[in-house]
Amino acid sequence: MRFGRILMGAGVVVCAAAAFYGYAYYKYAQRHAAPDIVAVPAPAASPMPVSAPAAATRAPSTRTLYDKCVRGSFPTLDDAEQRNADCSRAIQSRELTPDELALARLIRGSARMALGDKQLGGDDYSDALRRYDSMFDSRNPDALNLFRRAVAEDALGNTDKALELYSEAIRLDPRSTLAFLGRGILLASRKRTYERAIEDLDKVLVLEPDNVLALIRRGAAFGELGETGRGLVDLDRAIALAPSSSQAYFYRGLIHSRRNETAAALSDYDAAVQRGPRNVDALTSRAAIHSLDGKLDLAIQDLDAAIAVDNRNPNVFFNRGYARFAKAEYQKAITDYTSGIDLDENFGLAYNNRCLTRAIVGQDLLRALADCDVALRLMPLNLDVRDTRGFIYLKLGDPALALNEYNAALEKDPNRATALFGRGLARIRSGDIRGGEGDQAAARTINPEIDQQFAVYGLN
Repeated sequence: MRFGRILMGAGVVVCAAAAFYGYAYYKYAQRHAAPDIVAVPAPAASPMPVSAPAAATRAPSTRTLYDKCVRGSFPTLDDAEQRNADCSRAIQSRELTPDELALARLIRGSARMALGDKQLGGDDYSDALRRYDSMFDSRNPDALNLFRRAVAEDALGNTDKALELYSEAIRLDPRSTLAFLGRGILLASRKRTYERAIEDLDKVLVLEPDNVLALIRRGAAFGELGETGRGLVDLDRAIALAPSSSQAYFYRGLIHSRRNETAAALSDYDAAVQRGPRNVDALTSRAAIHSLDGKLDLAIQDLDAAIAVDNRNPNVFFNRGYARFAKAEYQKAITDYTSGIDLDENFGLAYNNRCLTRAIVGQDLLRALADCDVALRLMPLNLDVRDTRGFIYLKLGDPALALNEYNAALEKDPNRATALFGRGLARIRSGDIRGGEGDQAAARTINPEIDQQFAVYGLN
């Protein structure tokens, strides 16, 4: 039978390999419109000008720390730890002006998010937003101030407000690469409107042809639209300009994965992890390839590392549960699915997988069925859930209800081997021997290994 899907790094769901029932593994780490691994856009940010009195009286070490904190781009996976340290020391000096302090808190928030510390990062964003709001003059709005407020709102999950602020910044300054880049990333990562995102990123690259982040994000957007050739052109150029960029290799790996170029994808994920050992998306995506290759210990090793960086990511726990299930470590798998559900109560696939795992363990079939009921409510069109519910009813000794589930799946997909074989079992147990054997024969034509796959879990 077949596992449903595997999650990789940031939002694309693709079909996976053959396995049991509708058991799902994610090939991309975010299922819905979640932010990037670096929770805010990383456009080039010019530091706030330092007033002459402040510059004159500030200790040289503070001037240096502040400059290192804010100079250049927002923090990335590659420099987040150092930027966090520099910003913290500058803030603790108590020598920054109000506008400098706001920017330092904004940059430190981005660094902390990149390091996986979402709580402290959110605190910094909230403080920066409060400071920018207090400095905002509605009679004389400033495009840079609006941009920075938008970054904070975006990172705090206030997508519509961030979009409004980016657009207002663009209205005030039609050549603001910062605002176009920020809005383009928001449109791609939050709104999933890739065509509109590409329009904004095009404008950035007209103004700054070597803007690496714009190339990375436009390449990723092309990949989402299935234009993988154009995506690779952008990402190849980004890597040529910034060979140390972990994110450039990660997104190129995703495109190779979409093209079923597994060796190339794995090579890129290796490069991404080498350059950014804390890149959760790259670790998760590499683990997906290891799992599909049967290298389950390597997969778990990568997922352990990802959880060490970000223990609030439900998808990573979900994927580790898959790998543990494949190793027949069922109780550990249940624990991981429970962790994923605790972090996201609407995680339908996690309920489905926990349902199946509990049924296989056989300790509490009614709790398993309750999980399947939730999965069906959250994903009413998902045929994997129908298969799993049919399996539960067979284990409970209720072939009539199992038959209903398999019929519902076969109405949508008449050639679904798992549902055909399961319906065959249900028919045989209900006394319809000929009909059941006919279903099973049809299932074997589609998947010659279907008998063995059911037998592993005590159904034959």
